[in-house]
This record gives sequence, C-alpha cells and structure tokens, in this order.
Amino acid sequence: MAKRSKVFDLPPEVREELNERLVSTGFQGYESLAKWLDSRGYKLSRSSVQRYGQDLQEEFELAMGDVRKTTEMAKAFTESDDDAKGSLVDATARIVQEQLLRITIALRKAEHEPEKAAKYMASVTHALADIGRMSLGQKKWALEVRKEVAREAADKATEVARRGGLSKDMVNDLRRELLGIAK
Repeated sequence: MAKRSKVFDLPPEVREELNERLVSTGFQGYESLAKWLDSRGYKLSRSSVQRYGQDLQEEFELAMGDVRKTTEMAKAFTESDDDAKGSLVDATARIVQEQLLRITIALRKAEHEPEKAAKYMASVTHALADIGRMSLGQKKWALEVRKEVAREAADKATEVARRGGLSKDMVNDLRRELLGIAK
C-alpha cells in the first residue's frame, strides 16, 4: 500500500491554496511550492509536493475532459433538434453518473479519513439513486410523447384517408401500421 501523502496533513485552507497554486502554475514549480509551504511552517519535500501535484493534475485533466465532452454533447444535441431536451437530460445524467462513480472509487481509496469518506459515500449513493430515477422518468416521458405524437399522426392520416375515399379496412390497416399495432 502506498504511503499517505503528507499534503493531506495540511490544514484544509493551506491545501486549497496549494491546489490553486498548482493549477495556476500549470502543475510546475514544485521546488518553489515546497519552499512556500516551508515558509508557512509546513516541512514537505519537493517530491511529496510533486507526487501530490501529479495526482491533482490527473484529476484536473479528467474533469476538464468531462467539461469538454459535456459541451460537445450539448452542442450536438442542440444542433440535431431530435428530442433535444430529453437527449440532453439523458446525456447529462450519464455524465453525472460517471462522475459520481469516480467519486465513489476515490472515496474507497480515502483511507486517511474513513469517517468522512463514509459520510460522503452515503451522499453519493443517494445522488446516484436520484439520477437513476430522473433518467427513468425522462425516458418514460419521452416514450409517452412519442406515443402521443404517433396517435395524433395516425388520427390525421386516417382522417385524410377517409376523405380521400379509402375503404374502412384500408384506413384501419393504415392506422395500425402507423401505430405499430400487429394485426
């Protein structure tokens, strides 16, 4: 098992400032960051800060990739206009589920704060359940909308067919075909 990083022993506000400095410097300058921490009374080696920075950079790049993916998906759904709102909700739900699963995995590895991890795990599990219910609700709604549209189209088509002089059997066949009903 890997040794726990001393960075996690830092007070939250110092660790947060370290995170900000790491991001703003493009995850470089580990020597100066170690000196900065030393000037604040925290003795961490450059290697320790670098290992922590590399892990943070990996998380940061994953998050930025997700932002880009979400943006591209939103653009694609908006341009296609095919069930745009429903598809966007579904895509967003999938992305959030993916993020929550990543958080779950990270929490399992959070051996340095097990009580906190357990509390967050409960919140993540609740969020996953909520998203699942939302996604199911959206899919049911989309199915109902499609059924309603098909019924309206079938009603209009049968009316036009009747006015056009089609036989009752032909009108019924047309209606069943439009609604996808087997004979």
